[in-house]
Amino acid sequence: MSDSKFYVYSKNGCGFCDRLTQFMEQKGVNFEKFNLGDDFTSDEFLYKFGRSSTFPQVIKDNRKIGGMKDTVRFLLEHKIV
Repeated sequence: MSDSKFYVYSKNGCGFCDRLTQFMEQKGVNFEKFNLGDDFTSDEFLYKFGRSSTFPQVIKDNRKIGGMKDTVRFLLEHKIV
């Protein structure tokens, strides 16, 4: 398992967000979750990820990984899980 942390940008009521963080917890992936309204604003999300971005969005080592499917693919391809 990699020591560097994943940063998950999430929002309440997001099924994909919940599934991704549950998957990451089950697999022992080191991550920190940020919630819309508590940790960042809609404007901050749009500035960071762009208008067409959906929830969740994930960053690792200052690199945008993408949404749920992109993150799971990244974890598998890099043999993190």
